[in-house]
Amino acid sequence: MATTSRPIRAATSADAAAIAAIYNHAVTTSTATFDLEPETVATRTAWLAAPGTRLCLVGEIEGRVAGWSALLSWSTRGGYDRTAEASIYVAPEAQRCGLGRALAAAALEAAPALGLHAVIAQICADNAGGLALAASLGLTRVGTLHEVGHKFGRVLDVALCERLV
Repeated sequence: MATTSRPIRAATSADAAAIAAIYNHAVTTSTATFDLEPETVATRTAWLAAPGTRLCLVGEIEGRVAGWSALLSWSTRGGYDRTAEASIYVAPEAQRCGLGRALAAAALEAAPALGLHAVIAQICADNAGGLALAASLGLTRVGTLHEVGHKFGRVLDVALCERLV
């Protein structure tokens, strides 16, 4: 997929199918998420409208949604209102072209205007690319949750990363 144009914009309900398709590829092929079952378009449409979805951005390449990033409420407890969890997913054909970095940077840039003070990421400890991206964007690895994930017959650690915004 060419990378000549990479506009980033707020997601709308019309993007739910593309967001679901990109996410579902990660569900079925990777440890980027520990979800085990693909999501429906209806589920993603509801997710986009949910109060816990503080921000969702999509990145387009040649007019097609090729990736998305989101800032999600980390907890429903009021004391965590200024903390969000970051998620970034890019379609396989658009990976390694800078779209994920651009989406993540745009979400982090928007965080203060959303009233956020901290952004966290929970990344499979085996995901070297995801950890490198997080570090390059100023997220510091602050800990590891050992053997908390199970996927593809494997027991997996999760790295906890944070950035104060």
